[in-house]
Amino acid sequence: MKDSAPVAIQLADYRPFSHLIDSVHLTFRLDPAATRVLSRIAFRPNPAATPGDRLRLDGEGLTLISAAIDGVAVSPEIDDTGLTVDVPEGAFIWEAEVEIAPATNTALEGLYMSGGMYCTQCEAEGFRKITFYPDRPDVMAPFEVRIEGDMPVLLSNGNPGATANGVAEWSDPWPKPAYLFALVAGDLVAHSDRFTTCEGREVALNIWVRPGDEDKCAYAMDALKRSMKWDEDVYGRAYDLSVFNIVAVDDFNMGAMENKGLNIFNSKYVLASPETATDRDFELIEGIIAHEYFHNWTGNRITCRDWFQLCLKEGLTVFRDQQFSGDMRSAPVKRIESVLALRGRQFREDNGPLAHPVRPERYVEINNFYTATVYEKGAEVIGMLKRIVGDDAYYKALNLYFDRHDGQACTIEDWLKVFEDATGRDLTQFKRWYTQPGTPRLKVEERFENNRLTVTLTQSTPPTPGHQEKLPQLIPVAIGFLHPKGHEMLETKVLEMDKVQETVTFDTQGTRPVASILRGFSAPVIVERNLTAQQRAFLLAHDTDPFNKWEAGRALAKEVLVAMIADNQAPPSGFLDGLEAVLRDDTLDPAFRALVLALPGEDDIAQTLFDGGLTPDPDAIHAARRRLLLTLAEHLSEPLAITYDAMAVPGPYSPDAHAAGRRALRLAALGLLGWIDGGERAASQFADADNMTEQAGALAALMTIGAGDEQAAAFQRQWSGDRLVMDKWFMMQPLYAAPDRAAQMTRVLSERADFDWKNPNRFRSLIGGLAGNHAGLHAASGDAYALIADWLIRLDPVNPQTTARMTTIFETWRRYDADRQQMMRRALERIANQPGLSRDTGEMVGRILG
Repeated sequence: MKDSAPVAIQLADYRPFSHLIDSVHLTFRLDPAATRVLSRIAFRPNPAATPGDRLRLDGEGLTLISAAIDGVAVSPEIDDTGLTVDVPEGAFIWEAEVEIAPATNTALEGLYMSGGMYCTQCEAEGFRKITFYPDRPDVMAPFEVRIEGDMPVLLSNGNPGATANGVAEWSDPWPKPAYLFALVAGDLVAHSDRFTTCEGREVALNIWVRPGDEDKCAYAMDALKRSMKWDEDVYGRAYDLSVFNIVAVDDFNMGAMENKGLNIFNSKYVLASPETATDRDFELIEGIIAHEYFHNWTGNRITCRDWFQLCLKEGLTVFRDQQFSGDMRSAPVKRIESVLALRGRQFREDNGPLAHPVRPERYVEINNFYTATVYEKGAEVIGMLKRIVGDDAYYKALNLYFDRHDGQACTIEDWLKVFEDATGRDLTQFKRWYTQPGTPRLKVEERFENNRLTVTLTQSTPPTPGHQEKLPQLIPVAIGFLHPKGHEMLETKVLEMDKVQETVTFDTQGTRPVASILRGFSAPVIVERNLTAQQRAFLLAHDTDPFNKWEAGRALAKEVLVAMIADNQAPPSGFLDGLEAVLRDDTLDPAFRALVLALPGEDDIAQTLFDGGLTPDPDAIHAARRRLLLTLAEHLSEPLAITYDAMAVPGPYSPDAHAAGRRALRLAALGLLGWIDGGERAASQFADADNMTEQAGALAALMTIGAGDEQAAAFQRQWSGDRLVMDKWFMMQPLYAAPDRAAQMTRVLSERADFDWKNPNRFRSLIGGLAGNHAGLHAASGDAYALIADWLIRLDPVNPQTTARMTTIFETWRRYDADRQQMMRRALERIANQPGLSRDTGEMVGRILG
């Protein structure tokens, strides 16, 4: 690692900035090698800050050409992270001219080039790579921007102003922090539309793409318009500028960015056509378009005071986009998908060396805290708050939040105070969800006596790095009761558990019910409950709560797989019959049935074994899961074949939820049928498919059973000219490869001319595909560990953000056997000991190693 460790930033050390800003004017004279940025900033002392006669501005990688205060040249003290300059006591004007080189900015932060196009990414701390400025979210100001360049399209935040050949002016009247600044300049074409807000404002809508991609924007535009309408209808929030622009960029570290009035998107979350995008792609485009648009109020108009409060905008906006997707599609299916993502990423984070609170207390590199805990767990906290106060009180509190804090940079304390004022509740204990890391365990014990069912709940949260002792959380536990004949006995109750142990008794009128605990996944906890396989099968067959119906099947599948691995037991008939009942139930949403049929992934089973005190064997997990897939296929062969034929979607392709659900169930059936028909149906579907969902789904079904080489080659020939489809191809090869071939296949693919490793999408596709192949990643040879370490070492000097995020591939290294632990630790230490390792990657590797 570096000789001197970077100093950690502490939440407790927050101090207001010394000055406020009344206005910002920026002029950009674009040049790939030597862009000039001229800034004119009106400062005045901040009465809330400690007075001083020096100004500190952030800046990295900037060449200062000139600087002046009130028109008088000054010579600031410049260091690696910014400058310091003497300033007058009162208000003053700071002017500076700097030079930067977008063409050599491979980190994709600040102003950089992507395929000949200028674009920016300033969250979290990229603006300091554009000009000297107080680059922190609590410094907000209106921006005026002038762009001079030879590109046909010149875009920035806000409303358009004067334009001429090679010049465009933009004005953003709403005060914003620097992280929301955006600029795009390039040879672009627009897919355009209009929207009239509920306030009567006409808004021009544009999605800007490279020539040739304009026919892939219709769905993104439709999603944008639906998002705008939904935010008006549900939250009462109308858009507030005359234009809303989206730009699709190929080289982008993130999914998208909510810059005020100029959202910049990774191309994969904008461009879609039936031939090139899957149903999942369409769903992601819809959700991410909505997410970034919703930030206009929950993130832009009201932002976070400091980066420790990141969940204030991200957790709330994720919750809002989940609500939107639930309304647009199937709310139960969306809930299950959200929980799958939470458990797959955030529970894993909470259970390892990267555990941290929803509001962290310290960081070295803020880019490393764009995590599942901040986003997904942050959203769960909002959902619990809504569940506790009720729908009416939730929306009353949100209206108060918008009224009270519009134009401000806020904290979690501000957010909770709004709810306390709107509802009269004391949320002191609830705040622990923001300050305590770790996933609570909820132990459930039941006793039936004298015609009454007593349920005892006990909560505990395991120690996490830096947080050994945990106080009890406020946990909303939704409980329902099913009669032995399958119908509901009592209305679902929500118990607000605020102690270590709670006991509640229910009068069940002489019949012992089967309790359905944590309905709707009412809190992000792990339930520890001893249920028999027969009880889980009963819940799978009869629970009226869709989440717990799915959960029962999921838990059964895990128990079956663990028993197969540990004792070579055969799957019980109750499990197989329960899945058959769901498969044959035409009253259930096809998308829901597809989720029930999907077995837990191998990484999920590894964590289940580890939590049970066993050391997971990746090869044994892989073999057991394949045996169970074959058993399911044989047991369900008749209904699977019927379902496959029945779920064919007639007519032209449509990405709507109903058609997508039918295709999801059809592909689930196809994947299982491949185990008994040798892939015959999948090969036929691949040949006949007229949309990417069915073509890629058929290819995946073939590759899963070890076939499909011919189809994979045909897929590559057909789509070699489409960069986003080829990302899918690069990902699928190692993802579905035999475990002993996965690393070598990845190595061969990485040597191809079309493997552009500097492009984050292509890099994540290939290396992420290998990481997603659990048995291949953890092959006993250790080849995959070494290969991934080689690539992360190579990428770090070029793109530290992407490198740091991909080090999480190794975060579960302690769960495996001694040999694998040693090989993964060796790979991590090799990364850690690289000269000049970035701060981003150095922090992540250090935390993973502990």
